[in-house]
Amino acid sequence: AEEGMMLTAFKCMLVACLVAAAFAQCPEDWNAKKCLGSSGQLATDPQLPYVQEKIVWHAGMTGHSHYTIDPKKTALFVIDPQNVYAKCPEVTGEPTVENLIQSPSAEGFKGHSPLCCEKFYPCVERQNKLAEAARAKGMPVFLHAHVYRDTDGDGKVDNCGGLCDFDVLGWAGWPEAWNLWNAAMPWHEMAFAPKDAKGFLPDREKDYYAEKSTFSAMTEPVVKELRALGVDTVVITGFMTQYCSVTTSRHAHDLGFKVVYVQDANDGPLLQELLSGIDENAAVPFHLGIAVVDVIKTDEFLANLEGSKQEL
Repeated sequence: AEEGMMLTAFKCMLVACLVAAAFAQCPEDWNAKKCLGSSGQLATDPQLPYVQEKIVWHAGMTGHSHYTIDPKKTALFVIDPQNVYAKCPEVTGEPTVENLIQSPSAEGFKGHSPLCCEKFYPCVERQNKLAEAARAKGMPVFLHAHVYRDTDGDGKVDNCGGLCDFDVLGWAGWPEAWNLWNAAMPWHEMAFAPKDAKGFLPDREKDYYAEKSTFSAMTEPVVKELRALGVDTVVITGFMTQYCSVTTSRHAHDLGFKVVYVQDANDGPLLQELLSGIDENAAVPFHLGIAVVDVIKTDEFLANLEGSKQEL
């Protein structure tokens, strides 16, 4: 009997430690009940039951109809509003490739990120409007952060997986660029107000917070919570358009969720647009909208949400 009691006590202590470790990865003063910890495990649950609601395109693909938004069955995602996307070089006018790839070892370097998104703050302003409206309707808001951590104390991150294979910017003096999401580096931090005056303003009591180490934000703990809340529709905003935003959209779609993609509340890095000549904010929504998501802009979504039934 005594051994059984000791075993039970040990199990309880282990669970408490694991829970504490997960909660420790949330921002300061966050409601522990809304902290979903860090995960690299992608959700693989069976699809949600299919309920048809057609998205009908207009002639010439100039526009289309939109999903009906039920706030009690919808969640707003704000994906990765972090310094890695916020910190552009301090220059007059739009940064050039040379500005963006300036090495951290260069004279006069002031801590910018080569992956900064030129529309970061306009997008965050729209995300704040969307979040405020969502909360007023009783719609849950999920904040996501892409973070790699050193879990064994050897000074190296342990959960970046295949992304660590790619040394994309080593030629520009940014070796192992995945360190931009390293928890030991300043770029991984969330661009939250009031610390960042123009940053995202979270509700630390009501909003959910989850870390991920995958491109998709549809990790096991997130999807588990969505299912517990009865959510069948996710609204996608965030960074980067052509990575986490698009991957989350496709993953959510494949899990049976209706997906709404807010075109002007997502953005990708300026550097890739300058090097490729491709505007990701035109190309990605166009292709997603054909068969994956309902593409909409902030003002139209807010107008549709305003006409929906309030659920508090």
